[in-house]
Amino acid sequence: MPRYPKAPSSSEEGVGGGGPSDDWLRPRAAEMRKNPPEPERRMWNALRRSQLAGHKFRRQAIIGARIVDFFCPAKGVIVEIDGDTHDADRDHDRDIAMLSEFGFRTIRFSNHDVTWNIDGVLESLRAILNEAPDRWAGRTTPQPPPLKRRGSSVADALRGAAERLSATSDTARLDAELLMAQALGVSRSDLLLKHMRDPAPGGFAALIERRVAHEPVAHITGRQEFFGLDLAVTRDTLIPRGDSETIVLAALEAAPDAARVLDMGTGTGALLLAFLHERPAAQGIGIDASPAALAVARGNARRLGLAARAEFPLASWLDEGWADSLGRFDLILCNPPYVEADAALDPDVRDYEPACALFAGPEGLDDYRAIIPQLGKLLLPEGIAVLEIGATQAQAVSTIARESSFAAELRHDLGGRPRALILR
Repeated sequence: MPRYPKAPSSSEEGVGGGGPSDDWLRPRAAEMRKNPPEPERRMWNALRRSQLAGHKFRRQAIIGARIVDFFCPAKGVIVEIDGDTHDADRDHDRDIAMLSEFGFRTIRFSNHDVTWNIDGVLESLRAILNEAPDRWAGRTTPQPPPLKRRGSSVADALRGAAERLSATSDTARLDAELLMAQALGVSRSDLLLKHMRDPAPGGFAALIERRVAHEPVAHITGRQEFFGLDLAVTRDTLIPRGDSETIVLAALEAAPDAARVLDMGTGTGALLLAFLHERPAAQGIGIDASPAALAVARGNARRLGLAARAEFPLASWLDEGWADSLGRFDLILCNPPYVEADAALDPDVRDYEPACALFAGPEGLDDYRAIIPQLGKLLLPEGIAVLEIGATQAQAVSTIARESSFAAELRHDLGGRPRALILR
């Protein structure tokens, strides 16, 4: 068994490797420890609180000519927290090189996972650490693990499924865990805590094949978590995404006392129901031009106990007089179609989500041009609107807003991309 060099923390002497010098690496790592991004700060605090069965971590460790986010020396496991702008192919190559040159396995989680599902991240990491060999066990002849047929347990099936999905998904391990939980009929947390040694269920392989064909996990399971809420999802609605939680956060900050809320293009009801859940005194209306989508939203409202405070009438902002009977609102939420007509989309989106909720003309701006001029007659004098935008549309949509006498304030998502405009 090869003996690998101990990786120093960034406060110790760095390891060479032909890249940046030690004089550059150590101060840079120290600065990153002082000013970590929010997801990394949360992860570090969670690692310290959880203890992970005694497995100790270092942060901003220097291995070779690379500063890694977190490192467990005893298990030789690196944990990286990635934003959406990471280059998956480059990361894959670097992780292979790290394993082959230094013997350290890299586990990656997204900013979104750490911020919104830290318990699941820790349970997944705990399972990985428990299975990893102890590099400093001190035994000259370690006892081999009991023989078992590969694929016989949940843990084995998850490893194989994650490898199978690696060419389809940037979140292969997470997808595999969610689909395994679906096959077992348990929560993901229970899967990781209680079922890793159970026999793999027979229906799991079929779910993985559907994901290999690019069917979204939310469509396979029929569920999607959004702002802590469990929402039903069908092919008649967009899948609520973590980036859209920026809209809810901006609304809670900018209109904390909103009593009457309108959600334009409600889909699953995600934006409206998340706001109502956080503000028990508020009432809301969610409109959509799709009867099938409204049926999903009404079902979600019933399951969440919010049906008494949420109405979902059929309406389209493109029809004359659509808002005549709605009255005025303290807050308007809207995630309209904003994809350019000729945009190249991943097959997960292009082949499975409704085109009418995605595309908005050659520039992706057609629905903003229809919606924003109508907001004045819908808002109360001190009311605000919060609109989701594409990452490159802040300037164009702000210009449309100014033409209708609105001031626009920009908010960014967890990946640092422009995501919401607050109109006043």
